Amino acid sequence: MAWFARFTRFGDVHLVYGQQANMSCGIASVMMCVFKINKLTPGATALHVEKDICDKYASASGGAYQPETRGTHPDHLVTVLNGMQCGTWRWHTLSGAAATRKILDVVGQTSGLGPTMSVNPLILGVDWSTGGAHWIVVDTIRKFGGKSYVTICDPWDANVHVQGIADGSPFTYDAGKGGLAVDLWGTHKGEKSPYSASRRGVVKNWGLICR
Repeated sequence: MAWFARFTRFGDVHLVYGQQANMSCGIASVMMCVFKINKLTPGATALHVEKDICDKYASASGGAYQPETRGTHPDHLVTVLNGMQCGTWRWHTLSGAAATRKILDVVGQTSGLGPTMSVNPLILGVDWSTGGAHWIVVDTIRKFGGKSYVTICDPWDANVHVQGIADGSPFTYDAGKGGLAVDLWGTHKGEKSPYSASRRGVVKNWGLICR
């Protein structure tokens, strides 16, 4: 297993699941959402949940789950989430300012500092400016000093990324800027292939998966 505890400037802590295969960001994102919503703790339970998610994805896609060579489709991820007792999920093909508004509406905003006890995460699909796509999880948005900051749990580098988000403007994921990371156990794909400082992802084709 590959769970990591990550900390933010707001005094919050986030559990991030690091993907262990090239194309398993979608399954890793589902894992994080299920654990955050159902308040599960990584351990023996995680092994069973991960296998259940992979089996459900294989059934939804009508074929074997191949995380090293084949990406995950939003329709199938929604089917898996709706079978995990964590609410009713839908896929929205939004982009630009409309996607930003949806993120703010779904996740909600928390003011001040300190841990956030209740979260309503969503899975966000971004298209890289250099080609390819990626699934990430947005689990909190902080309102501080008159500005809003989104917290992204990225399965590739198993890190949290905190950056500004503004209603009425398109959201661009600046993957080259990570949060405070302390590796205590486990491995993840990004260890051998870390993000470059210029890596950018925009909400374009994949949209959002949320409750």
